[in-house]
Amino acid sequence: MNKFVKKGTIAVALISALSFSLAGCGTSNSPTKTASAKEKTVTAKANTTDTQSQTTQTDSGYNQYLVIEPGGKLGPDGKMHDAFINGDIKITEGQPVTLHFLNFDGGTHTYTSADLGLNVQIKGSTKKGQPEETTYTFTPSKTGTFNWMCADKCDGDNGQWAMVQKGYMQGTITVLPSTNKVQYVSMVVNPGYKLGSDGKLHDAFANADITVKAGQPVELTVYNFDGGDHTVTSKDLGLNLNVVPSKTNGTPSVSTVQFTPTKTGKFMWNCADKCDGQNGQWAMAQSGYMMGNINVVQ
Repeated sequence: MNKFVKKGTIAVALISALSFSLAGCGTSNSPTKTASAKEKTVTAKANTTDTQSQTTQTDSGYNQYLVIEPGGKLGPDGKMHDAFINGDIKITEGQPVTLHFLNFDGGTHTYTSADLGLNVQIKGSTKKGQPEETTYTFTPSKTGTFNWMCADKCDGDNGQWAMVQKGYMQGTITVLPSTNKVQYVSMVVNPGYKLGSDGKLHDAFANADITVKAGQPVELTVYNFDGGDHTVTSKDLGLNLNVVPSKTNGTPSVSTVQFTPTKTGKFMWNCADKCDGQNGQWAMAQSGYMMGNINVVQ
């Protein structure tokens, strides 16, 4: 499940519905522009000094967190496949949104939608258990449900099966009317998946830190690959989501809660259930693993 794999070399045909060229895909950080979206690319590195641009995208308040895992999701063929675990998202027309891609895979990917003018180049991880984050901000200018796909070769161990399967390396982006005020965010839980400072792999939420906007409802969805229970608990925000366990290896359970933050600030959350037992529950006391922060902005 947690195998760190490189991309295969078997070519597959990209979806013919793409109306713009993908030449050079995977080598450029400048997404294709169309009149349907206003876009700004911000690629975050661990040692970046571009603090102003990162502050700008975080303060926008609307964020989506997408997790990519190699060989992480069970397919109907009984095999484990590369996948965007929570790649189907809901966003709002006319509202800038920052997409945060956390890529645990050593290969590159794209998040490509011709209809929305998206062709985000997602960097690969350089170390097992340590995701590479790529961020991208854009403003959707029309409502509807739009397809996205990964245009880079992936799922090579399975003949690139995942590249033509929705819920894996394809999916949908739903753009809701401008009257929508609900903020949709998600997290993914994996047992023994994230590298710790002690050199071991630990249970963790990805992304453990999220940013939302004050005074507007938040719908938080957690995809849990672990066979054990977890919680997302924050006394200050009146939040206590019980995350149900996965019943099948490679198939996440889905747990959802709604809450409305009424004040700005940084509020800690934690998992109240015992976890990371193989490591003496180390992750339970570590921010970025089984605890983190919910940043509430104006």
